[in-house]
Amino acid sequence: MKFFKREWPLIVSAVFFACLMAADYQFGFMTNFTSLTSGRQSELFVSAGLLSVLTLAFLEGILGIDNATVLAIQVRHLKPAEAHKALTWGVWGAFLFRFLFLVVAGFILEQKWILGLGGFYLINMAADFFLRNVFLLISDLIILAVLSTVFYTSGEFLRIAGFQIPVWPFYASLVVFAVARYLRQLEKSKEGDDKEPEDGLQISRFTWKKYPVLAAIVAVEWTDILFSFDSIGAGVALTRDFWVLFWGAFFGVTCLRLFAKAFIGLLDRFPQLEAAAMFAVLVVGLKMSFEAAQDTLKLRMLHIENWQTSLVIAVIFVGSFFMPAKTPLITEKEEDSNS
Repeated sequence: MKFFKREWPLIVSAVFFACLMAADYQFGFMTNFTSLTSGRQSELFVSAGLLSVLTLAFLEGILGIDNATVLAIQVRHLKPAEAHKALTWGVWGAFLFRFLFLVVAGFILEQKWILGLGGFYLINMAADFFLRNVFLLISDLIILAVLSTVFYTSGEFLRIAGFQIPVWPFYASLVVFAVARYLRQLEKSKEGDDKEPEDGLQISRFTWKKYPVLAAIVAVEWTDILFSFDSIGAGVALTRDFWVLFWGAFFGVTCLRLFAKAFIGLLDRFPQLEAAAMFAVLVVGLKMSFEAAQDTLKLRMLHIENWQTSLVIAVIFVGSFFMPAKTPLITEKEEDSNS
């Protein structure tokens, strides 16, 4: 009974989507919303799809090791009960997102500007951990300049209400965000308020002090969305079956939540795992941006397989146990004092 009381959101989610799958088997309505195979044609009903589900769940877990660590960082400042609640409800939202993502998977995976935007956000998150002030601004401007140039050269545009809107001005406009954050950090530095909080580093951009659990739920959900591009893209490359992909992601994400709870304890013992997680975020962000740039320019200079990314991330995490416990932030003041 204790298990059902603690994990009822996960159980309700599984029952809900199982009922939805049964209804789709009976009426076949999912074929009206997605280009993937579903209904009675799903591998779960016409062949041994269970093995595919287990394979995809394993793949989700391997690709999500970095995700689990970042999720742990997002909630480690909360009390254990609140952290459990944030992970549970945040991951419940991940199930809903996975379902909606698979419905429109064909469209989203073709929108390279979305992958580029996700890559920039992840690179930006890692840079925000390691850099401060002018160094962070330079990092943002370099990435935005590259992405703006790529999408300007490719001429990619969006069709909205009959109008063709180029993509590159959107990336160029993010310079305003980069400059505004630079000015905000300068102001905090002058006030002497640019220190890591005692209850753990807050990498989330959502810092509602009155609603810490809600802020953590939003952060968990947003993190999962950004990290799901690789895993869902790899899954679609393996099979085009909607329900096999969904249940593979469902069980994979459930495992990630369990990994995240285990990583909370590891973070207390090995605080350098925070830096390792941010290195992993940087690797994933660079991969997403690089793949988006190659695809939109119709180039194929180098294809980075998911297993190669996972191998690099695994090396980063193993190596982190031999790193110093603290990774200092780099500021222009420290750079001036060292020169």
